[in-house]
Amino acid sequence: MIKKYFIIIFIITINISTILLFNFNFFNLPPMGNFLDPFQGYMQLSNSDRLPNENLLFNELNDTVTVIWDDLRIPHIFAKNEHDLYFTQGYVMAKDRLWQMEFQANVSAGRLSEIVGAKALEYDKFHRRIGIKYGAINSLNTIKNDTVIYNMLVAFSDGINKYINQLNEKTKPLEYKILDYYPEEWTPFKTALILKYMAWTLSGKSADLAYSKLLYVHGADLINELFPLIPYNVDPIIPKNTEYKFDKITLPTMPDSLYISNPFQSSLLYEPEIGFSNNWVVSSEKSQYDKPMLATDPHLSLTLPAIWYAMHLNDTQQNVMGVSIPGAPGIIIGFNNDIAWAETNGYDDVMDWYDIYFKDSTMNEYFYNDSWHDTKKVVEKYKIKNQKEIIDTITYTHHGPIVWDYNYQTETIGAKTPKGKRPRQVSMGRALRWQAHDGSNEVRTFYELNNAKNYKDFTNALEWFVCPGQNFAFIDDNNIAMWHAGSPPLKWKEQGKFIGDGRNPTYDWQGLIPHGHKAHLLNPKQGYLSSANQHPTDEKYPYYLSESFWPSFRASRINQILNQSNNVSVQNMIDLQLDNTNMLAKTILPYMLKGLVYENLNNNEVEIYNKIKNWNYQNMKSSIGASIFDLWYKKIEENTWIDDLGEKDEYTKWPPIDKLSELIEF
Repeated sequence: MIKKYFIIIFIITINISTILLFNFNFFNLPPMGNFLDPFQGYMQLSNSDRLPNENLLFNELNDTVTVIWDDLRIPHIFAKNEHDLYFTQGYVMAKDRLWQMEFQANVSAGRLSEIVGAKALEYDKFHRRIGIKYGAINSLNTIKNDTVIYNMLVAFSDGINKYINQLNEKTKPLEYKILDYYPEEWTPFKTALILKYMAWTLSGKSADLAYSKLLYVHGADLINELFPLIPYNVDPIIPKNTEYKFDKITLPTMPDSLYISNPFQSSLLYEPEIGFSNNWVVSSEKSQYDKPMLATDPHLSLTLPAIWYAMHLNDTQQNVMGVSIPGAPGIIIGFNNDIAWAETNGYDDVMDWYDIYFKDSTMNEYFYNDSWHDTKKVVEKYKIKNQKEIIDTITYTHHGPIVWDYNYQTETIGAKTPKGKRPRQVSMGRALRWQAHDGSNEVRTFYELNNAKNYKDFTNALEWFVCPGQNFAFIDDNNIAMWHAGSPPLKWKEQGKFIGDGRNPTYDWQGLIPHGHKAHLLNPKQGYLSSANQHPTDEKYPYYLSESFWPSFRASRINQILNQSNNVSVQNMIDLQLDNTNMLAKTILPYMLKGLVYENLNNNEVEIYNKIKNWNYQNMKSSIGASIFDLWYKKIEENTWIDDLGEKDEYTKWPPIDKLSELIEF
């Protein structure tokens, strides 16, 4: 009898435990019961990837829209007016990428804690403190003054919401079932958030803290020697010795001496992601087809799903195909009946940090231009899954939001005031001035590019593009061009390279580089142009853009191939995109081998020597020589810098690889 009751109790305990396990949250994981439920869980998504009928008939449409999916599942949308085109783009995009775009919008808004819990709280706080939400609000307010673009965003949002409203617990996408939440209404604000997050991703390397550490420890002379603004081997986007035919405007005045911040007070927490990209254009004289050609390879951060979404959009005014960003309307990189264009990251310095001196720990006033100024406080609320809501107060100055007010320290303002009195000890914070904070309307750029007919339309469209800096390649039937676009701040030389003095107006941005003064070139004599994130110009360009760009090795390889080609085919362009030649190795390996004393090598070392000596400089996965070189040059790099500069991390900067290359060569 006891055994019988024990079995009954055991079975009941197992059942209760199973119910608890599958219907409640444990260890911050969503309950699995909903996901495994055969009536509402993942099994209900069988065949959910079936495509809808070609003709879409929704009450929100003004006319019939036809959507055709090709063999690659790329949607081709044919509408009879703009409203229907962007409504359908939103609907189709949501069907394929809803979770990706909504999750990205929530990350951008600092709302990830609502989905995954308290583990994401610091990540959320950081995204709000650097001002992604702040910038999205400013941009949306600007866009609302542009009726065409705002209506475009509204139609696009309505299309997304049409798809969302068709969902229920059974049919919501898999990711929502796994994470146990439901999609919410899409708005134009969410599109603005996604575009600002892309600006964060593409705003380049935020190296102010690392450079300030070098300045604080080693001084300016070492920085100037090891971190030249123009590398010795620069192969710029705009060819060397190009004459810029505009009257340079007056540049801001440099301070008498550099402000030296204490760089050990804070850390950036999360760096902008680093993405690489290439594009190039070839003139009709170099083309096998007597027409200009364009190639692009925008390989940004590796994500799943992919960052790009291929589409074809057609209405009575435009016929454009290419890729968009999930959550944004129009085509970002592509071609229409008349032009083609493509972007690579420009890496202008549009993100500067400032030391802010507060009157006291309340941070209600900050010292600037010899007087105290009021700050602005914004209370941010964070909803946390399965926990109570918390609040966080962000302090704003005219420089931007204070990212590190919780790390403030008490210091004395170093310089005397004009009255000869030192202000008493004050609390410190660090503010971010980022061009993405400004109200801008980049959507207008892509709307105009989608409809552009010629080079003039192309250049006019780029005037709307503010942040981040991008290299726009262009072709039409007769022309090739490259523009280093965006709206770079007008700065004195090396302004923003180090953390700035938030008290001194000299460190403020002094306007923007005029549109016609941005580095660009139309139809060069060489018959091609390319960009690979390298420095856009040589010393002849009169404006300061950034403290560093990517080394020119990739760019030099592209230019080398295009320079020796006079009958370029599509296959040649594909081959160049797939080219694995290691130009760094091709440059420095002969010197590295020359420095070895062959007679002193043992048998194992001779074997290694022969493998790398006979290597063809191709970075193939099966190449032993490539692996040997990678380990060797990185060891040389470490031995060269670590003793003087310290272990390399995100806050300890070593000279770029082209500086090491220079030392090895000479």
